[in-house]
Amino acid sequence: MAGPEYWEAAWRAADLPEPLDPNGTNPLFRILHHRFRRFLASPDAPGGTLVEIGCGASRWLPYFNREYGLSVSGIDYSPLGCDSARRILEKAGVGGEIVQGDLFTPPEGWQDRFDVVASFGLVEHFEDTADAVAGCAAYLRPGGRMITLVPTMRGLYGLAYRMLDRRVYAAHLPMTKAELAEAHRRAGLEVVDCVYLLGLPGVLGDKPPGRRLSRLRALIARVGRAYWWLERHGLGIPPNRFTSPYALCLARKPGGRHDEAG
Repeated sequence: MAGPEYWEAAWRAADLPEPLDPNGTNPLFRILHHRFRRFLASPDAPGGTLVEIGCGASRWLPYFNREYGLSVSGIDYSPLGCDSARRILEKAGVGGEIVQGDLFTPPEGWQDRFDVVASFGLVEHFEDTADAVAGCAAYLRPGGRMITLVPTMRGLYGLAYRMLDRRVYAAHLPMTKAELAEAHRRAGLEVVDCVYLLGLPGVLGDKPPGRRLSRLRALIARVGRAYWWLERHGLGIPPNRFTSPYALCLARKPGGRHDEAG
């Protein structure tokens, strides 16, 4: 639903992000770090290798190497996105293999290879979510783990994008956590957990350089600041289907040590 031109324009306009700091100020990163620690540190969790599908300009690959000692790889069909991912790994001093290619055509030797497959904002760009999830699962060895994070594009989050940036909204398939979980089950995976994250969407992007915020964006910015003040004081909105901007699914591919032990 996005297409190569969408991503080439996105990576061309974006500054190179810093490698992710799980202990920084970003609340989403802190929440994900907490959940990943439990998911990847359980007694039957796999070890060694991770691939990020749709790894353009990935901040996550250095994180997974540093926090869990995973050997990291990535695939993306955007040349600019792949170049950015390589530069971020180099900046972090982390080795990794980045391949330009199509999700549905795994590079030679990559099918059924990886212990962990991760995607951050990928499967919601396909009208058939289960087909995209199954394409990612093809990289996963039996017993391996899958991490899938999507923007929900529903409720207040979807409304904000429809009002402020319809081009971005049109490139996404709105999704509930139940729909995300069902897509993983249809792809043959066992869902370990599927949850909404955060209680309210943050501010949609920074102010364009040299330009004033529109009245609508300024209003959204004020609402965002008020919400995060409440969140810091323990009064924030719990994650829910109407206001949460993200859904996370943690799943497992049947087979491997876990099923043998059972």
